[in-house]
Order: sequence, then structure tokens, then C-alpha cells
Amino acid sequence: MLEWNQPTLREQCFAAAIMAGLSIALMSVQAGFEWVRWWWFWAITLAGAWVMFRATRNHWTAAGATWVQWRTSWVDTYHLTRIRFSADGTNRVLRLKDAHGNEIHSFKISQIQGNPDLWDLVYNGILHSVASGNCDIDAKTRRILQIPYELGPRPVNDKRSRGRRRGW
Repeated sequence: MLEWNQPTLREQCFAAAIMAGLSIALMSVQAGFEWVRWWWFWAITLAGAWVMFRATRNHWTAAGATWVQWRTSWVDTYHLTRIRFSADGTNRVLRLKDAHGNEIHSFKISQIQGNPDLWDLVYNGILHSVASGNCDIDAKTRRILQIPYELGPRPVNDKRSRGRRRGW
């Protein structure tokens, strides 16, 4: 492992506080401030905050010279066969698949770009895979990742070539 990224204790506490705050705000809107005397509401709020605290701990990423792992999923970045960009809620994510059948379904771009050394390892593997010609990558993903069109085969669904007449 050469680089990794995982949430700090501060980020975990912030996520737990947001969860508790949203629960309290929602209950205040629905029931006024009667909830202050309800012991069971406090128990549910604390349990929800604890679950959020523990859940954010699982959002870690690691990369080596030729691989990247997100949680329990990993891919060989130098042998990618499919790269797709999509939106997963409010997050921009990559969906990666390698020649060995390994997949990462929801790889948050902002999370890996937050660590420049981690992003360099992943991006170099992506560029190598695209240049090899064995990687299926669409025009939108190329544009988002700023991969030159000269690298690898040109995507079939490229908007630049649509509607143009030959000879003009």
C-alpha cells in the first residue's frame, strides 16, 4: 500500500452530530418540545448517532502501484476494461471494472482527489488502461476525467463527431 485515505475522528463526530441534530430538528417540528421528556427518543437519537459514527469509519480508500481498493472492493488499475462516470445522489462517482472481473461500483471522485498522491496512482492506472485500447470509456467520462481523445480508441458516442458532414 502506497497511499490511503480514511475519515478522521473529527469527520466521524461531525457526521454523528449531524444525524442527532436532524433527528432533534425533525422531532421539534412534529411534536414541539415535548420530546425533551421522552427517554426513548433520547435512546433512539443516541443509537442513530452511534450508527452514523461507526458507518463513516468504513469509508476508506487505499492504493498501490497498480491497484486501488475502496472498502472491500478492489481493481487492477492498469488492466481496466470499463470506466463509467455517474452521479450517486449528490456524489460524482466512477464505476470501474478490470480484466479479472473485479469491480468498484461507487468510487467517489471527490474522496480520492482529496488526496493528490492517491489520485495520481489511480489516474496513472486509468490513463494506462485507456491507452492500451482494451478499456471501454465513454465520451462523458473522458471529458470529466480530462483524458485526451488522442489516447486510446475514440469513443463511439462522441458528441464532437455527431451531426458533422464529411468533407466540411
